[in-house]
Amino acid sequence: MTGGLNVLKAKKPKPKKCPICKTKFTPDRPLQIVCSPLCANKYQKQQKENQQKQAEDESRRNWRKRKADAKPLSHWKNMTQRVFNDYIRARDRGNGCISCGIKNAVSFHAGHFRTTKAASQLRFNEDNVHLQCSACNVHKSGDIGPYRLNLIKKIGLERVMALESNNEEHRYTREELDGIRALYRKKLRDIEKQHLEAA
Repeated sequence: MTGGLNVLKAKKPKPKKCPICKTKFTPDRPLQIVCSPLCANKYQKQQKENQQKQAEDESRRNWRKRKADAKPLSHWKNMTQRVFNDYIRARDRGNGCISCGIKNAVSFHAGHFRTTKAASQLRFNEDNVHLQCSACNVHKSGDIGPYRLNLIKKIGLERVMALESNNEEHRYTREELDGIRALYRKKLRDIEKQHLEAA
């Protein structure tokens, strides 16, 4: 047996870039992150600040969630209705009022064919809601006669009858409203993008 122990040479550590001063250095220890004790102190301080910021952010998120959870369902329904109505106005822009056809009204609403009070299950149904001038929607209580005739021309008798025969009650949940709101925010963004591209 030939004598002599094989001495394994330790791999030389690869050079690293110090995250604090950005200089390149060769670590003395396997887990060494920074180049010097001065940078180590700064790195430690930075880590503490980051942890504190993360804790504060988490605390703010929890507070916002608790605040949101405390709000009644009607709040989320109104928020969702606002986004949905904005989408309807954008979708029907330039078409004129569904009831009287006017295109230069002072203001336009998203007018429901069947009201949210009479058929809340159709509140967010696109077939049920169309651009309507404020005069027809408010002062003429929706001006339903001409609305129905023009709606048949727009979407067809079969779809209008489907709206009229839909009497299934529906109770919205917070999660469902969140989903509807997100969907119509996206659809609204897409329409606005199309308008910008066409301009």
